[in-house]
Amino acid sequence: MNKIIISQPWGGLGDNLQFSTLPKLYAELGCDVYISKMNTYRNPEIYDLVWKLNPYIKGETDEPPNAGACRPLQFVTDQFITNIERSHGLMHGTTIYPVIYYTPTTLPEYQNTVIYDITSISSSYSDIHIYVTFTQLFAKYPTCDKKKVTFASIANRETPDFQTDHIIIKDIYHYCDIIFSCRAYISLLSGGSVLASALKQNNPTPDIHCVHHSYSNIFTFSNALYYFG
Repeated sequence: MNKIIISQPWGGLGDNLQFSTLPKLYAELGCDVYISKMNTYRNPEIYDLVWKLNPYIKGETDEPPNAGACRPLQFVTDQFITNIERSHGLMHGTTIYPVIYYTPTTLPEYQNTVIYDITSISSSYSDIHIYVTFTQLFAKYPTCDKKKVTFASIANRETPDFQTDHIIIKDIYHYCDIIFSCRAYISLLSGGSVLASALKQNNPTPDIHCVHHSYSNIFTFSNALYYFG
């Protein structure tokens, strides 16, 4: 199988990022890697960040997918991304974080800032759960500014209101720059939390705190802290 065609039906940023290490591993085996035109995106910027910038992607194709969501996921290790690689028969893969090929810009004005994101399309949370958990996490950074991210192009959750300043996110690359630059990043389970692990890799900052609506080892990574329930 020399032509690999990746697809997934859910459309979220995290949904695409979970397969982001596959193109390089397949290319190392001499395969040509494409993205299926059946692949879905809640925001077209997801394609640009995850796949268009990936140097191991040859382009898009109408041919049926043979990689990605069509391969059953098997949990054979305690690392989510490695499990995906193993489920595709890529035994030489040892990746533990999703990857992107955008080089973020450091924004010094956010280096003493806690950035938080309460928008999550995939999961529902009560206001009280968010308020209590996020307030406890804010307390870990008493000398840092706290700022909420608000997206210009998608719907944002407005409650609970922590009475902090907002940062308007212009596009997905601006979001990458802010996450990469901040002292700590706090979010609900979302594509943003997966992106944060891709940006951090093994770097000391930002601290990543992700609030899950229930216990799951899906979309969990060792460079972040998770709060379940």
